[in-house]
Amino acid sequence: MANLSQSLRQLTTLPGEQRSSATAKIYRDAVIYLLRTDPFYGRVLSRLTVTTADQQRWPLALVGTTDDWQLRLGSQALANSHWTGPQMVAMLRHTVLHLLWRHPDRYADQQGPTQAPLVRWATDAAVNDYLTDLPAGAVTSAKLSQLLGHPVEPRQDSAVYLDQLRRWQAASQAGTDRQAGSVGGALADQNSASGAVTPGTTPSAHDGHEDWQTGALTNATSREQWRSQLFQDVSGSLSTKQRGTLPGSIQAALTPMVAEHSLNWRALLRRGLGQVPAGRQAAYGRFNRCQPYRMELPGTLVQTWQKIAIFVDESGSMGNDEISYLLGQIATILTVYPATVSVYPFDTQVHEDAAFTLAQRPRQLKRTGGGGTRFQAVFDALPRLIGGQSGELVIILTDGFGENAIRPTTPATLLWLLTSPVEKFSVERAPGTVISLTTDPQWQALRRQ
Repeated sequence: MANLSQSLRQLTTLPGEQRSSATAKIYRDAVIYLLRTDPFYGRVLSRLTVTTADQQRWPLALVGTTDDWQLRLGSQALANSHWTGPQMVAMLRHTVLHLLWRHPDRYADQQGPTQAPLVRWATDAAVNDYLTDLPAGAVTSAKLSQLLGHPVEPRQDSAVYLDQLRRWQAASQAGTDRQAGSVGGALADQNSASGAVTPGTTPSAHDGHEDWQTGALTNATSREQWRSQLFQDVSGSLSTKQRGTLPGSIQAALTPMVAEHSLNWRALLRRGLGQVPAGRQAAYGRFNRCQPYRMELPGTLVQTWQKIAIFVDESGSMGNDEISYLLGQIATILTVYPATVSVYPFDTQVHEDAAFTLAQRPRQLKRTGGGGTRFQAVFDALPRLIGGQSGELVIILTDGFGENAIRPTTPATLLWLLTSPVEKFSVERAPGTVISLTTDPQWQALRRQ
């Protein structure tokens, strides 16, 4: 690491014609260091196509092509950054996590002047909470907490932070947040020892996000196949010990990507989210079909599923890896259908105090129960948790072994996901749709482990 810091210092003294080759060597040395000390990041970086550009504005940038995402190094910007070796390594990890959580493709169309700063803060905070030795001015959830003026939970998905930032931006535009300043936003003052938030500044450009828009949406499927295969190969090359050193959210993000076949329940859930009507809502942008000449009367739009409640059976036969896999499968769907998903553990009762929100990336599940299974506890909690609202979809992840009969308490669309064959499901005449996961090859692989 000392040699890497020395190479970065020497980079500032080299003429332009030598910076490109020196930058490439610094990158190779950093990857070799990561291959020895942190194989997950090192193996991902060693598989990326890397180019250099002397006049690039940022030291690092992910650039989209028709088939993949490539890493472009800015030799002049890297020299001007005055990074140390640990900071260079941290920013390479930073880039890998952007790619792991699909940030470039998820936010490629949100790089305008109003949204781009918010996207940068949200995605950087989601990534940087997992890193140390970051350069000065790096955005974290703690910085967002200072900006928003209220506590921000760490290690959340970028979508959670982006929603909070958009609310803050809307408040600043309405003039209700005096500290917000201009719509350009605010970040911690890098020159302040206390890290206080000052309005009107811009994010520190440690890596380029503007190049995310180079990834045309028409090629997103090809890039996603490449990305999934990349992390599948890397995940398969890691030993159990090496995987065990990764944070739980990274392990959970890797698990869904190794599935070889889509599950039928995913197609069913997509249809439920995007097509199945769940009531109607007024829309003044549409004519009223019954009275088209009455311009003051609104038309209607079909409302589809916007909220999902997932109840996870925490009985002994449900392992954490299996639960993380199922939540990961659901999380991937949310990149297309941005529904609000609440997860509730249950055994003989619903543990509402352990509930959490699933937003594009599953968090590490901590078992709170682990006793028997009582499905009626879920149905008894539904009136309190969903209140019979329209647009609610209820999913129950379970091994299927519980009581023989249940008493529905409130109208709800139900989807049962069983880890056992359907014929072994204990409930007779269960409401809703019942699907078994026993034919899914990745699920079976997890069971064998």
